[in-house]
Amino acid sequence: MPKLARFYINFGNPVAIYYAGQNVQGYLNVEVDKPLNLQCIRVYVKGEAFVHWTDQRMRGPAPLRTPGTRHHSAHEEYFDFTTTILGNNENDAPKLTLLRGNYCYPFQFQLPQNLPSSFEGEYGHVRYTIKGTIEKPKRFSHVTKTAFSVIGPLDLNTFPQIDSPTGMTLTKNLCCLCCTSGPISAFLSLPRRGFVPGDIIPVTIEIENLSSRKIASSSITLTMTTNFHSSDESRTVSTQIDKIIHGSVPRGTTSTWADQGIPLPALPPSFLFGCNIIDIQYKLELRVDAVGPSFEMYVPLEIIVGTVPLRSTMRPIPHSPRHDSRSRGQRSTSSHASSEQYAVSLTYMESRLGGVCIKEEDDPEDMKGDHHFSPVYPYYIWTD
Repeated sequence: MPKLARFYINFGNPVAIYYAGQNVQGYLNVEVDKPLNLQCIRVYVKGEAFVHWTDQRMRGPAPLRTPGTRHHSAHEEYFDFTTTILGNNENDAPKLTLLRGNYCYPFQFQLPQNLPSSFEGEYGHVRYTIKGTIEKPKRFSHVTKTAFSVIGPLDLNTFPQIDSPTGMTLTKNLCCLCCTSGPISAFLSLPRRGFVPGDIIPVTIEIENLSSRKIASSSITLTMTTNFHSSDESRTVSTQIDKIIHGSVPRGTTSTWADQGIPLPALPPSFLFGCNIIDIQYKLELRVDAVGPSFEMYVPLEIIVGTVPLRSTMRPIPHSPRHDSRSRGQRSTSSHASSEQYAVSLTYMESRLGGVCIKEEDDPEDMKGDHHFSPVYPYYIWTD
């Protein structure tokens, strides 16, 4: 039977979500089955961004060129705290023994302001972790590690004219052998440019087909574009979040659709402010595909995904002695103290992009803790 039965971290906030500038409280838990000798118990807290990818390039003079691997990487550190919560890490410090039993050691630290939101991507991440170690005299240490989510607020109300309608029209003529066909026009519009996870993005689309060809189909796609920046190059990854496909448009007709919206899932905020080596953009793109020779028509509109919704989209609930909105779990999302209640509830959901393993090369094989992590983001539930 091993001496150390369990070694894990839990947070005062059961969902382990914190905003930049908040205090983080938690406990380092140790369960011992047999007396365990140690020198000290320490907690390491780190916030960092890291990007890395490789590519293959030919090297050497022309007759003797050989393939080689080139690495591209960059790193940002936001904070790195270390606290000794039991004992002393000095070599001449007295050794300690934990007898059989359960031990719980509290820790607390304050997050800096202006941190970027947690993010896990294909070629990089913004990650916040806590690592606990039981350091033994002249022997290997026991290690436990877990990650937590940090929200870097992005208030949509700080962007000028973001709640104004926006749209774009594109017209393109088809060439059919030696004759020029009539044009195809596509119009995409939105009532505003700013949205938060939980919103249904209302799109209005009009496609006018004055060409001699039938339009086979049209689609509207929500895409997330992530740019990873190393010291010498950048790499871009586009991720399709959602797509709606519509049917054909016969020649000489017009098709309009405004009865469908695109739901915005839990996603990191636009730009990833506070991080200089990863940035994020979102766009809606209307695509029109005509029958026949190659024809490409794209109408893009950029949107901004925030963490705080536009005040213009929040419907106040009329105050009534018989209507206590608090009983329905509704809360004001205003950053200012107010007794006014709105028809929206704030919750948090795991990222639509999924999770990752946070175990790194220098972590021991027998490291304890929860190594699977999915960032969590604000998600708004709108009520009628």
